[in-house]
Amino acid sequence: MLLMLVLAAMPAAGQEYPHVVITCDSFVSHFTTLCGYVAGTLGLNDTVVTTGAIYDSFPGRDNPEKIRNFIKYAYSNWGTTHVLLGGDVEIVPCRRAWVDATGYNPILLDSIPADLYYSDLDGTWDANGNGLFGEPEDSCDMYPDVFVGRVPATTTAAADLFVSKFLAYTADPDAPYLRNVLLSGFDIFDGVHCETTMELYDSAYVSSGMKPCARVYDSYTGNHETAVRNLVNQGQHIWIHADHCNYFGMGMGYMNHGYVMYREELAQFTNQGKYTIMTSVGCSAGEFDTADCASEYFMQDPIGGGVAVASNSRYGLGGPGQNPQRGGSFVMVEGFVRGLFSDPLQGSLEAIVHAWADAVPLAETSSTYRWCLFEWNLLGEAAMPVWIPTGAGVGESFKPQATSHKLGATVVRGVLFLPPLGTRSELPEHNSVMSRAALLDIAGRKVLDLAPGANDVSRLAPGVYYIVSGPNSGCARKIIKTGRE
Repeated sequence: MLLMLVLAAMPAAGQEYPHVVITCDSFVSHFTTLCGYVAGTLGLNDTVVTTGAIYDSFPGRDNPEKIRNFIKYAYSNWGTTHVLLGGDVEIVPCRRAWVDATGYNPILLDSIPADLYYSDLDGTWDANGNGLFGEPEDSCDMYPDVFVGRVPATTTAAADLFVSKFLAYTADPDAPYLRNVLLSGFDIFDGVHCETTMELYDSAYVSSGMKPCARVYDSYTGNHETAVRNLVNQGQHIWIHADHCNYFGMGMGYMNHGYVMYREELAQFTNQGKYTIMTSVGCSAGEFDTADCASEYFMQDPIGGGVAVASNSRYGLGGPGQNPQRGGSFVMVEGFVRGLFSDPLQGSLEAIVHAWADAVPLAETSSTYRWCLFEWNLLGEAAMPVWIPTGAGVGESFKPQATSHKLGATVVRGVLFLPPLGTRSELPEHNSVMSRAALLDIAGRKVLDLAPGANDVSRLAPGVYYIVSGPNSGCARKIIKTGRE
């Protein structure tokens, strides 16, 4: 049964609301059907809270801090695990996190729209009190505690369009187009060919039920922009993109051919009823805090386009000379792709937390990776199931885990980047969880029992592995990577 409260004032603690929508008064009724699906199908009891009620009821130096303090309250008192920010920055303001990456060329110095601020609930993000959020001296934890997505809508019509796409996507897990994956990888530097990165994703992550993938690469002949448009119009479930971008468009072979799909064109796809989940490493493709960006146009396409996008709100970063690309902003893309296709416990847009968590150990010591982490945002509903066909079977998805209230402390904390293969690598310190743990590969197959005190994983091939505990021990697991990134 749908339990939805339109809050004029904060209710008392005690009721469980795993899913919360934050929006303005005029948008409340426009999320009713989405909330009905979340509660009735996903089993996440829902409530809608207005920004006005939050501003009246919670302390904070500004509106983003008041919203975050409300989310802290909901997390602690309502068991909230999923938050949907129901509107663009005019409706639900963003926090801009400060990064000074003066060691990078070009110098990166900016305040970055970072919805991670609403997901990582530890501390204040401004421990030194200077009004610049997310600096290293602010002691940000950076690990997500709740799943957060945003609806980039400024009008009720745009909110309605988002909800209609969400409901259309979730209605048919057996739709034939769900087997389609588009890999579009182009040259981003001299000698750096992102088609090799796309081939890595295909070999490491894409489900066997979704192969062969459609491909558009710089090494192919023809007009790449036209080829991408035709393929998306036919229906592509997942679209992974790597090229130069800006808020006003996405490159489709920009360096070699000058092809750009401008944002107006991104709102003219005709794949109605075959909506796409897209991710791009390009610069500012997700710059939602200024004029509507390329990702927003793609989602606001009235007769096609996307149902969700994960992208950068500022410069995307890559590594000159790397083939395939596995550094900079590509850490975010790879984490998201892995979560969509390969994580044995997810299968939803919750994959956004894997991208964030992958970057945290790097961001703790590198301002460049701090930049990459803060700028990565999800436009979409994090609780949305992602129907992944497996082999000859039908669409499958894992429902969000409403009882996993401590994401930061359990599900995603502790991504380890181990030394190159052949050296001795230390596993996490022994504890009660490790005493009954095993190591799984990305397909969920056990490859190693972890006995207490075990510390040698040098015989493992480079790849992604999961430390998981016994069936009654909750969600304590850690992601391990062996080999150089």
